[in-house]
Amino acid sequence: MPRQQTTRTREEPEYRLLIAPHIVERTQQPSTLVVLETTKAFATFRYELSVDAKVTPSSLHFAVLGFRTPHLSLPAAGPARFQQEYERLNGTFDVSIKGIDGRSTSFSLRITPGQVKLLKAPKKTFVEIATSLSQWNSQST
Repeated sequence: MPRQQTTRTREEPEYRLLIAPHIVERTQQPSTLVVLETTKAFATFRYELSVDAKVTPSSLHFAVLGFRTPHLSLPAAGPARFQQEYERLNGTFDVSIKGIDGRSTSFSLRITPGQVKLLKAPKKTFVEIATSLSQWNSQST
């Protein structure tokens, strides 16, 4: 009997991306927090995602290069993570993510010091995006 083919209507996300307003604790200045992490948790270490990040006046590009062991080799379970703060991001940005397997996806965002708004996103993507800490925290549960 021939096998019936199934069509995936929704791609399972491999990564979670947070781009949200943030206040730098040390200077109390507004910034934009970017966190990219795997959706799968690792049992041994919380690996660091090695990411090539490029910022231009109208775009943010993130290419996942691989995984690095953490600087402190204390055992801890959790996703692999990249985190960076960017100052003075303001305007409309094309955001592109390239996964370790070469797949890529892009979003369009409006970034202001007090808000990040998703303007355009693909229907099928391997990246789940959040534009606020409350949205990010609700996605992880």
